[in-house]
Amino acid sequence: MQTTPHAQAVLFLFDHLTAAGYTVISATTDEKADPQIFAQSETGELAFFFVRTDVAEPTADERARFLALATQHGVAAYFAPVTLCPLPSCPVIFPLENAPAKI
Repeated sequence: MQTTPHAQAVLFLFDHLTAAGYTVISATTDEKADPQIFAQSETGELAFFFVRTDVAEPTADERARFLALATQHGVAAYFAPVTLCPLPSCPVIFPLENAPAKI
């Protein structure tokens, strides 16, 4: 089975979130599916995580689409830019309505 860079990024973020105390409700490695991860924090916040590989921030169209989807479902929306080289990392996850936050 061959793993795409996007799938690697989603799996990395899955592990990152669970290590930070999130409960992942669902996840998909499909690049065309949004969100890639639906999770709940220890405080009960439900959130969609939109994962992109080697992209610093979403485009204006992506941001609007992501926020609309999260609003439709009544959950928070986060953008997770994951880099894979030299090692996978995601030092900052951006709430799409506010300033960057570290998760």
